[in-house]
Amino acid sequence: MLTTIMADSQLRSNRPTWLEIDLQGVVDNFLLAKKKVGDGAGVFPVVKADSYGLGALPVSKALLSNGAAGLCVGLVEEGAELRQGGIAAPIVLFAGLTPGSEEKIIDLNLQPFLYDLERAKELSRVALAANKRITCYIKVDTGMGRIGFSTEGFYGAVKELYGLSGLHIAGIVSHLACGDEDEKGEVTSSQIGKMQSLLNFAETKSSFNSLANSAGTLYHPASHLQWVRPGIMLYGASPAYPRRSFLQDGLTPVVRWLSRIIQLNEFDKGRPLGYGHSFITKKPSKIAQIPVGYGDGYCRRLSNKGYVLIAGKKAPIIGRVCMDLTAVDVTDIPDVKAGDLVTLIGQDGGDSITVETMADWLETIPYEVICGLGKRLPRYYK
Repeated sequence: MLTTIMADSQLRSNRPTWLEIDLQGVVDNFLLAKKKVGDGAGVFPVVKADSYGLGALPVSKALLSNGAAGLCVGLVEEGAELRQGGIAAPIVLFAGLTPGSEEKIIDLNLQPFLYDLERAKELSRVALAANKRITCYIKVDTGMGRIGFSTEGFYGAVKELYGLSGLHIAGIVSHLACGDEDEKGEVTSSQIGKMQSLLNFAETKSSFNSLANSAGTLYHPASHLQWVRPGIMLYGASPAYPRRSFLQDGLTPVVRWLSRIIQLNEFDKGRPLGYGHSFITKKPSKIAQIPVGYGDGYCRRLSNKGYVLIAGKKAPIIGRVCMDLTAVDVTDIPDVKAGDLVTLIGQDGGDSITVETMADWLETIPYEVICGLGKRLPRYYK
């Protein structure tokens, strides 16, 4: 059963700016990933960075209750948060095997990626001293150019890694660099081919292998192998943005960002407003102040750019976005008043602002928009 917190104002904090997160939407996107891979592969959702800013514990519990085989995090601390929250499922650790982290990894029963031979040896030594054997995965760089053993170095390292008695090497993993770009399909094909060669070499030792991220899960069946690691698709955005949208990928948006007007002011034509007076009224204007700013992840780059929705109508952002406040022009919205609902992300009437819309305004990707949602924003789950 999904965790539910009523969206009733009596249950909210006093702050009139908040996020509403649709856990059923997250589950629907997860079930799409399961459908894509079929029964032949497990799905390990990526919940690092606090589930991309949406709340690791409630999201993880919803996913696990709907068939997730395990979870993936980026840091030891993220794994600790899940364990402290009562999660006993397998937790894969991406890049957290750093000097001094070995004891915590073992205590938390995390399953780290191995990308450095000396670190792997130390992990094995500490595991043996604790009379334990830790499940791990060998990370190989098949074309990403990031962390991992090189494909050339893999063949020499793998024999030593399999000989470390404190480690159980469950599989080989790699990461697609261009899986979201059709025009670079040869890169993806090359990575899949390299991965298969590595698996053929190590097939008698490791059988639980992974290559696919969200892009691989959605677009490249040959990359599915034994388990996949979807991330951004779970949170309602296409990994192939801007070439594809969430609608094209069949994804469900999961985030609404809402606020309320806290003050209305009327200004004559020619009135400079805000820091630096970067906006000057061109006519008699009604300006609303919204209690949200870059301290909440509402980027300063939105200054004099983009809009919010009030009563289903667009209200342009005017002046510089402040740390706590943003001004919008409501001159053309009839009957507007303090306390009216403001939509920063989400549907309002026949219009909507999607995560991808905001990414367009900011000239970035949906990942950054979602991950940038500030910690001080109250989060409510339905």
